[in-house]
Amino acid sequence: MDNLVEIITQNAEGKDLSVLGGTVKLVVDDQIVFVTPEGDISGSDNDADCTMTIDSETMQAIMNGETSGQAAFMTGKLKVAGDMSIALKTQAFLGN
Repeated sequence: MDNLVEIITQNAEGKDLSVLGGTVKLVVDDQIVFVTPEGDISGSDNDADCTMTIDSETMQAIMNGETSGQAAFMTGKLKVAGDMSIALKTQAFLGN
């Protein structure tokens, strides 16, 4: 999954990320995406209110709608540290 920052930025376009209520850091293999409720998306490795760690294959399946973040979490393919309520709101920019 190349250039995840660009993909997430495209998915988030026109969406209200203020619903997140905090910052999110996605760690996907060796890539990092940092998302703020103000709509800033970057590859910064900043501390976040919620950190989600996942492999690229599972991330692709979530973004394609083949599985859900909840299913990935329940099967141990998605790990969440920090505020779980923020993780539940990431579908705003992860799904189609």
